[in-house]
Amino acid sequence: MTIAVFSDIHGNVYSLEKALKIMESLNPDKYLFLGDMAGYYYYQNESIELLNSLHNLISIKGNHDSYFLNSFNKADALKKLDLQYGKSYSMLSESINEKSMKFFNDLLPYEKNSLFEAYHGSPNNYLEEYIYPDTNFNFELNVPFIFLGHTHYPMCKKINDTFIINPGSIGQPRDFNHGSFTIVDLKDKKIENIRYEYNIGKLEKEVLALQDKEYLYNVLQRTK
Repeated sequence: MTIAVFSDIHGNVYSLEKALKIMESLNPDKYLFLGDMAGYYYYQNESIELLNSLHNLISIKGNHDSYFLNSFNKADALKKLDLQYGKSYSMLSESINEKSMKFFNDLLPYEKNSLFEAYHGSPNNYLEEYIYPDTNFNFELNVPFIFLGHTHYPMCKKINDTFIINPGSIGQPRDFNHGSFTIVDLKDKKIENIRYEYNIGKLEKEVLALQDKEYLYNVLQRTK
């Protein structure tokens, strides 16, 4: 059984569109989204519509999704988030539709089964803990695969009989500006991280036109 694992879309529908075309061409049996639809960029409704068209999708809640849900329709809380992460929080609060709200409310805290566990952060802190290759892995390794998001950096590390995999980020990769996801064959234990280019110029122009946080533009400029 193959699974397409992806994370941290952050409203970047341009990157998501390209990623899903590649994923669908590979015909995975399942899709696993590790969280963070909210935050940073501006097309959550459109991105959620694309995810809702997928069959066999598991979706996990990320820290930014939690921030959004806890601040929805609360002007002071949204203002604080906008100041820290950019204008997308208030924009989403004003524009969110019924299907998108249901998507956020239905996000799972984690997924556990006999083949894999999936978290946005880590088994110890589902939302907030960052796990990098040099992190001390102080959690139980009881399944063949553990999937983690949150860092925006792809990772594949094997400890004993468990692969710890981060697919990187669809919407805001932080190593360089090519989108990132991972295809995993759960039976044969074949793992491939896929990087791809997309039309990043549209998003760059929108960040500048909105006079949004400088970081949101600069991170899109990172190259190898």
